[in-house]
Amino acid sequence: MSRIAVIGGGIAGCTAAAELAAAGQQILLVEKEDSLGGNIKNYGCKADSLCTRCNLCLVDTVFNEVRENQAVEVTYNTTVVDCLQEKDKFTLITSDLEGEKEVDDISEVVLATGHTRWSELETGTPEIFQDRRIIWASDFEDMLEQRQDQLSGQSLEFDLGFAPESAVFLQCNGSRSLQEKAQYCSRVCCGYNYRIARVLRENFPEMELSMFFIDMQEAGFLVNLSRRDLQEREIAYYNCKPLRLERGEDSLTMHYEDQKSGKMATIETDLLVLSEGIHPGPEHERWARIFNLQQTEDGFLRPIWSPEESKVYLAGTVTSPGDIATTIAKSKTMAYRLLETRQARAEV
Repeated sequence: MSRIAVIGGGIAGCTAAAELAAAGQQILLVEKEDSLGGNIKNYGCKADSLCTRCNLCLVDTVFNEVRENQAVEVTYNTTVVDCLQEKDKFTLITSDLEGEKEVDDISEVVLATGHTRWSELETGTPEIFQDRRIIWASDFEDMLEQRQDQLSGQSLEFDLGFAPESAVFLQCNGSRSLQEKAQYCSRVCCGYNYRIARVLRENFPEMELSMFFIDMQEAGFLVNLSRRDLQEREIAYYNCKPLRLERGEDSLTMHYEDQKSGKMATIETDLLVLSEGIHPGPEHERWARIFNLQQTEDGFLRPIWSPEESKVYLAGTVTSPGDIATTIAKSKTMAYRLLETRQARAEV
């Protein structure tokens, strides 16, 4: 029996694989790392006293469905290096720890290899220098995941090496900038960092919290991110991006233009949390060549021919930025589209 190949074991690939397998299809899931999860496998829940709908609770269910379904064969530490198509079937050339091999009798291909975070790129924002007081949002995610049940002043000091009394969240870092090759909005940074700020407010009520936005974007369901909500939680709001950052002996100083007065102003902070824009994966150019796809002006992937014709389907953030809930929903829609096409072919 022919199989559907799903390339990528993140939330998009696993959602597609789970839906297709539940419908009776045989699946080959190709994952380049030694475990499922992709970009979000080390993310932590961002509930405070209430659920903030970060949607991480949906993730484990999807991964468990893949692991427990015998119709899904997962190959770890494996990459796809080429693809041959003859008539209605694909042959994948894969590479694993034992070398290259051919995997034939593939009926359709689902490409779901995700995205790259701004912190993973070789380039960086020139005005941001290395300092223990400057961390990426993913660093904070790791802390939340590791210390979910014991977040306190002591544990925060253990992770950072110091106990900050203030924190500033810088949005649109790696997005909305020609310099960073990402003129688009990554859509997820505002909501995710806002949730982290709420966790800090819940656990460290005396901490001074501030956020810099170009504008606010909600991410996921029922985030309730608004200027009023920030004010109610005593989180300062700055409607701009800082112009300069200076390192002092005891703190960081951010220079920005006050939007009300039109004059330069400063704010000092013990901790700066940088948002991470969603960028196209470095392998997108190779995928475009192997599977006859196009790249958008921002570097994401899109089909040249419809997937019904090419039998190559795209799922998740290979096509555009998106949060967890959006990625799951779109990946399910893609799976249903593939199944409907298969059914229509069978009826001809």
